[in-house]
Amino acid sequence: MKKISFLILTSLLLCTGIFAQTQEEIFDNGVLLFKQGQYQKAVDTFSKLIEIAPGHADAYKNRGVSYMKQQKFDLAIKDFQIAKELFPELKGLYSNLGVAWYYKKEYEKAIESYDIELEMAPENYVAYFNRALCLAELDKDDEALEDLGKALNLKPGFYWAICYKADLLVKKGDNIQAIETYEEAIKHDSKNAYAKDKLAELNQNIQQKTKISKVTDPQNSEYTIQAGAFLDKTNARKMKTKLINMGFDSRVFIIKDSKDKTWYLVRSGNYADKNEAQKDSALLNKKLGISPVVRPVGDW
Repeated sequence: MKKISFLILTSLLLCTGIFAQTQEEIFDNGVLLFKQGQYQKAVDTFSKLIEIAPGHADAYKNRGVSYMKQQKFDLAIKDFQIAKELFPELKGLYSNLGVAWYYKKEYEKAIESYDIELEMAPENYVAYFNRALCLAELDKDDEALEDLGKALNLKPGFYWAICYKADLLVKKGDNIQAIETYEEAIKHDSKNAYAKDKLAELNQNIQQKTKISKVTDPQNSEYTIQAGAFLDKTNARKMKTKLINMGFDSRVFIIKDSKDKTWYLVRSGNYADKNEAQKDSALLNKKLGISPVVRPVGDW
């Protein structure tokens, strides 16, 4: 299954202090080599600068980023820790440290780094996104969704945040909102295949589940109440909310008919006795003015 790649904030910074011209030239050469993708040469260059100026926090930070590009995360973390001791307020340092801890699967430590980064730079939408990924790895999906919301408030068209939000909604079983969210991502970036592929995968899974449900044993003695079948998903969500407000459990099933139309079925309950289901159906008819139908579980 496809998974969103972790976004790394690996911006290299200009010198924060005033150094001799030779130090500036070495530093700039290291940045240039990094931008050219020559990461080991960048490491060698920043190492040379560190020999000349062992208190140069930017050199340690940038060498750490160069190590990360080579997946040498232990060396990167060591450099970031030294940079932190030299200059605790160094811009972008904690984001990069969070990335390194993420790839080490030390998610709690990564989150701690992002917490510090966001205290220093609350406008850093990438840090919110990266922290959301760490939270999701710890199965803290609601907190992850909250962070994604903050990232999208800061950067409304952030494609990967929209996609990952949809991924988490699928994980939580909210297929309707997940479909809407993938569609939103496609509107923002129609050329990127990720949201399109995930949406197609979700629709295929929905159709497969529908086929499986249709061959359920007809002698099944359990029943459910269908409060409505809608072509408009917004109306389905409204009906679901009404049922919940009345104290009924509620869920939405998505199926396609023989003409490839998508239907949103709003259902409630799992009754062993048909008479009990009919009593609640009559109550919904009286309270909501609808005409619910009692159906065997698995019957569409």
